[in-house]
Amino acid sequence: MHKIYNGKVIRGLGKGKSYGFPTINILLNNNELNINCGVYVAEVKVNNQTFKGMLYVGTRPTFDLLETTIEIHILEFNEVIYNQDVSFQILYKIRNEIKFSNTKALVKQLHQDRKMVYNY
Repeated sequence: MHKIYNGKVIRGLGKGKSYGFPTINILLNNNELNINCGVYVAEVKVNNQTFKGMLYVGTRPTFDLLETTIEIHILEFNEVIYNQDVSFQILYKIRNEIKFSNTKALVKQLHQDRKMVYNY
């Protein structure tokens, strides 16, 4: 069985939404996430419903940011859930964190990553 992480949805920078990949940013209840930066297939529980998600843990090096974030692009989900509690578990690692040369390359990779999540 996979470890279940719990946290609260907080506001992010909105970059994901501007590229067609809206995410929920998560502040963990206990700050205990012992995984390497990268992109993962995750299962997310929101309002007692379970969804597939594309989890990203990292510093967003393409944008030269330093703070580590935890964000999930939830497939087939379109609700605003700021300040709500969510839980997730990591199912599979897709790839390591990458610094892309530009946002076009990043978005192209995100489309491939999302396809992997759908097919998992």
